Amino acid sequence: MNAFSISTVMCFALLLLGCEQPLNVKKLGLVYCTETAPHSFNPQLESSMNAVAVTSRHLYDRLVEVDPITQQLVGGVAHSWEVSEDGLRYRFNLRQGVHFHKTDYFSPSRDLNADDVMLSFQRIIDPEHPLYILANGDYPFFNNIGFAKKIKKLRKLSEFSVEFELNQPDAAFLASLASDYAVILSAEYAKQLEDKHLLGLLDQQPIGTGPFYYANQRKDHFIRYYRHWLHWRGAPPMHQLVFDITPTSSIRLAKLLTGQCDIMAQPAANQLEVLRQREDLLVSVQAGLNVAYLAFNTQKTPFADVRVRRNVAGLIDKQRIVDSVYLNTAEIANSVLSASSWAYRHQSSSPQPDHLEYPYMEKAKQQTIEFWVLNEASSYNPQPHKTAELIRNDLTKQGYQVNVRLFDWEVLRRYLREPEVNYDLLLIGWSTDNSDPDDFFRQQFACEAVLQGYNYSRWCNGQVESLLDAAISSTRLADRLKNYYKIQQIIEQDVPVLPLTHALKMYSYSDTITGITWNPYGGVSFNNAYRK
Repeated sequence: MNAFSISTVMCFALLLLGCEQPLNVKKLGLVYCTETAPHSFNPQLESSMNAVAVTSRHLYDRLVEVDPITQQLVGGVAHSWEVSEDGLRYRFNLRQGVHFHKTDYFSPSRDLNADDVMLSFQRIIDPEHPLYILANGDYPFFNNIGFAKKIKKLRKLSEFSVEFELNQPDAAFLASLASDYAVILSAEYAKQLEDKHLLGLLDQQPIGTGPFYYANQRKDHFIRYYRHWLHWRGAPPMHQLVFDITPTSSIRLAKLLTGQCDIMAQPAANQLEVLRQREDLLVSVQAGLNVAYLAFNTQKTPFADVRVRRNVAGLIDKQRIVDSVYLNTAEIANSVLSASSWAYRHQSSSPQPDHLEYPYMEKAKQQTIEFWVLNEASSYNPQPHKTAELIRNDLTKQGYQVNVRLFDWEVLRRYLREPEVNYDLLLIGWSTDNSDPDDFFRQQFACEAVLQGYNYSRWCNGQVESLLDAAISSTRLADRLKNYYKIQQIIEQDVPVLPLTHALKMYSYSDTITGITWNPYGGVSFNNAYRK
C-alpha cells in the first residue's frame, strides 16, 4: 500500500466512522478492529472462529480452561474435577460466588450453580429440549465431534456439582469442554424468557458470567461491552470494550494509524512495512495452529480417482503461494497438522504427479473443473482469491480447464450441507479449536462430518474412523500419537486434501495498551488489559 492510498483510506475512514464511538472509550476502554460480526451471541451456535472470538472469552466462562502459557487445563467455573478409573465419569465441582451479569434486560437473583451447567449442555444433547428445537439442533462444533453421542447421562449431583457419564472413554473430552464453544449460560434467564415466550432472545441478548457484559451494538458496525464488576477473577481494568467490525484490512489499518482502533486483527503481510515505521505500534506474531488447503471432492469425478488427485496435487507451486500471498508470513504445509501440534507428523515432500496413461489424462482434462473458493480473509488465508488464481494458473498450464467461483461463508456453508455438491475443488482451511488433535481430525475427516458439511473433501475412510476411536479411547499418549501419525500417513497417501500453508497469527496494537493475552487457539483476552 503506497502513501497516497493509505492517506485516502484514512480520510475515508475518518469521515464515515470517526463519530461512531463515544470519546471516553479512549480513556476508559479500548477499541478492537476485527473482521467479523457474530451471527449469534451464543458461541454454541456459531461455526466461525473469528465470530466466536468476539463473544466467547469476553461474555462467558467455561467449566475448564486452557492456560495460554502452559497449554495445560486449569479450572474455570469448576474449581476441580475427578475422572473415574474407567474413564467414563467426569465430576465437576463448581465455584461458589460466580455472579451472572446484571443488565437492563436481566437482573439475576442467584449465582451460578449446577442448574446452569445442566441447561447449557442439555440443550445440546436432548432433542426434546425447547432450546434444541429452537436451534434446530444446529450446534456446529458439538455436532462435528459427535458430542451428544458421547454423553450417556448428565446428572446434577448437588447444587454445585455435576457429572457427565460417557458411553465410552474419551481422552479429548476435557479439551472439548475447554473450547470457546462450551460456554455456560443462565438457566434463570432462560426460564424468564420462556415464561414470556421470548426464549430466542437467550442467544441474541446474552447473559453470562464473563469479564464483560453486553451493552449495545450497531449491527455489522460495532459491539460494545462493559466490564463485569463482580467477575469471580476480579473486574478487568478496562471499563468498556468495543469491537469495531471492519472486514476490509486496509480500513482496519487506517483506523489503527489514526488512533480510532487500539488493536487491529490480522494485518495483511503487505501492511507490515507500514506498521514497522510507526514507533507507537507493536506487532504480535505467533505460530499459527491453522492450515489452508485445497480439498478434492472425492465423491465426484474426476477426483474420485486418487491418481487424478495426486496428479493435480503435484502441480501446485506452494512456494509461489507463500511468496505472493503471504509475503513469507506463512510456512509451507507438509502435513494437515501444523508443527505446533503435539501430534504433528512431518511429511518429506508434496505428492508427486502420477504418470497416468495419455487417454486417461485427456479425458480428465476435457472436464471443466469447478473450483469453489471461500472468499473471506481469515487467519489461515489473507487473500483467498489471489491464492485461487495462482492455483488455477498452475493447472491451466498443464491443460486443465478451471472455473473459479467465489462464495462468502454463509452461502458456502448452506451448499456444503446439501446431499450433493457440484464443486470439484474447494479452497478453504481450518483454525484449531483446542489443543486435542481429535477435534481437528474428527471435524474434517470423519464420515459423519460429511453430513454436517465440514468434511470438505467428502472423504469417508473406515480405517481413519477406527483410528480416531482408538485414539480417544486410550489414556496413553504413545498410543494416541501412533494413531494420529497413522491418520496423517493415510491422508498423505490418499490425498483427500492438499495442505498448502500454515500462516502466522498477527495482531498490531498501540504501545499504550498492555496486558493483552493472545489465545493460541483463536481470539484475544482483555481480562488484564489496561492503558498505560
